[in-house]
Amino acid sequence: MSHMPWNERNIEHLLALTEIEPGCWRTRHGDPNLNGRSYGGQLLAQALMAGTMDMPADRVATMMQFLFLQGAMPQEALNLRVTPLQDGKRFSSRHVRAVQESGRVVLDAQVTCALPLEAPSHGSVSSAPDGERPEDLMQLRDVDPALLRGIQRLGGYSEDHKPSIEFRIPDPQRQLSPKTMNGWFRFWMRPAHGLPDDPRIHAAAFAYQSDWWVNFSALGLHLREMGERRLYIASLNHAIWLHRPFRSDQWLHVETMSPASASGRGLSIATVHDRDGRSLATITQECLMAYAD
Repeated sequence: MSHMPWNERNIEHLLALTEIEPGCWRTRHGDPNLNGRSYGGQLLAQALMAGTMDMPADRVATMMQFLFLQGAMPQEALNLRVTPLQDGKRFSSRHVRAVQESGRVVLDAQVTCALPLEAPSHGSVSSAPDGERPEDLMQLRDVDPALLRGIQRLGGYSEDHKPSIEFRIPDPQRQLSPKTMNGWFRFWMRPAHGLPDDPRIHAAAFAYQSDWWVNFSALGLHLREMGERRLYIASLNHAIWLHRPFRSDQWLHVETMSPASASGRGLSIATVHDRDGRSLATITQECLMAYAD
């Protein structure tokens, strides 16, 4: 893994890839999480970045379907092999598979870019109240410590943070209390640093953020029944749909809900809007959620 100087607050640095041969890209920096593996959002972002590197310039990222196969070791570089699947009149698709230097296969993904077309449009409605200012909302470090101690049983949520992501939870007293959690959760997020005017970087930076707190809707409502038990949590599969191009270094409002959890797996679905209420993207994620003791 490269030891070049980098800034852990800058998502652009965490996306950086080096072409080592045609169709193969190597990562430069690992981004560890609390369990000593690479943060899933970084893997999502690197796969999307690699998948779009040779796409036609007039086609923007529209979709990624992604399997987490094994945890990635952040101290080891990943080699991302990209294989063309489709280059049609309107769509281009790529297959991406990442292997670490130890031979560990960590992800498998499909990425699609498309030519913007003149067509009918509609979108979901944002649940953010009119005039809500994310920059004025409470940061996680300012939340009641008693609430944070409760959610530590959910894979250490209250202990985790990403210097590269600014994060705000509206009404944390209600949203983080076991008494009022109901399978719906909303928050605001944006990168800590601005990003250059490169649509590929904005799409990949959104993929990086898309793994952040999305599965909380599947987890939080079970605090009431868990007692003092803890959950072991890991991302299993993930998909994003980018409905239109947008700047991912602006505040994004995320509303996530969980339609079901059973047999150790929980599903979350999230809708993403900008401050003006425009529908930007949809995220789905299935996570492993099993008792750790």
